[in-house]
Amino acid sequence: MSLTLLVIPIVSGLIGWGTNALAIRMLFSPLERRGLWRVGWQGVLPANAERMATVCVELMTAHLLDVRAVFAQIDPKHVSALLSPALEKHASEVAESVLAVQYPRAWEALPESLREHARGRIRAEVPRVVEKLMAELNDDLDRYLAVETLVVSAFVENKALLNELFQTCGRAEFRFISRSGLAFGFLLGCAQAAIWSHTQPLWFLPMTGLLIGWLTNWAALKMVFEPKQPKTLGPLRWQGLFLMRQREVSEAYATFFAEQILHPEALVNAVLKGPASDRLTDVLTRFVAEGVDSATGGAKPIIQLAAGTESWRLLRQRISEELVTRVPSELSRVHAYASEALSLQDTLNSRLSTLPPEQFEQVLRPLFRQDESKLIAVGAMLGGIAGILQLLFVGV
Repeated sequence: MSLTLLVIPIVSGLIGWGTNALAIRMLFSPLERRGLWRVGWQGVLPANAERMATVCVELMTAHLLDVRAVFAQIDPKHVSALLSPALEKHASEVAESVLAVQYPRAWEALPESLREHARGRIRAEVPRVVEKLMAELNDDLDRYLAVETLVVSAFVENKALLNELFQTCGRAEFRFISRSGLAFGFLLGCAQAAIWSHTQPLWFLPMTGLLIGWLTNWAALKMVFEPKQPKTLGPLRWQGLFLMRQREVSEAYATFFAEQILHPEALVNAVLKGPASDRLTDVLTRFVAEGVDSATGGAKPIIQLAAGTESWRLLRQRISEELVTRVPSELSRVHAYASEALSLQDTLNSRLSTLPPEQFEQVLRPLFRQDESKLIAVGAMLGGIAGILQLLFVGV
């Protein structure tokens, strides 16, 4: 083969590598649409962030995670033990400050022993309030914690995070797709050169370049996901490359979600700021108010008689609302325990690693299925352009 003909397989290999590498890049970049007027492009994944995130959630909730069962692993008494010391201190401070403002003379006139007794009664109610709140969350978790909304919002608001998930899970496959284009392109280029050495129609190199650009993309994608079930031929055994890495991918997927999306702080924020956050505040305020009633015990009728029923109601409401505002600042105390108790990483990893191939491929397959034909068409077009350049170079 002459040096001129040798250029053909080399350029074909570069075509295969370049079109595949570009196709991978087009999956993720740019994060926002770029272009002029109606001609532009946005990465396939960022452009479909909401749909892709929804697919992730559907896989998770259908096959990987029973949110209610996972949340039930948290022991209300343990949470109470972690939160109560700080909240008891807040309760004493709030009760004292409100009473001192509302009834300064009466509060100052009380002996210190009685005031300390009042503080102690209020502190004693805090653990019961925490446990009642945990029971409420357990009984009606779906109302307070919408995992679907949490995941989709996280990815839509931060498209780079969604890119990171797919790049983490599919890094080996993306590398293979790029490198396989070089190998496939070079082999097909050898066939090109062999034919070109005997016949040289002008259309041949552009058309075969187009074919190489299309075929290398198509073949690489096929090899990533096909066959789903392992095939054997004598000592040879093969399966879709992504499916062969199920255990490795499962670990990466579980680690990503446990650390980046479903960590305790995000779950707590989802409850506090979710669609039912107002109802949760109302419930917590009611529990605290009941605790204040219980703390006053037999003195409640006397206080109501002295201050009036309406004044007592307002006093109780003010104490409750003030204490509720201090609860969120203390919730970080339970993050470490919640992370250990939930065991999200272990749960996701063990369940994902045992999924059948048809379900497991959904971790990565939707990324390629969306606009797959468009990506292959772009590869074919670039291959055709490279074929024209081949023709010009070989002609020269």
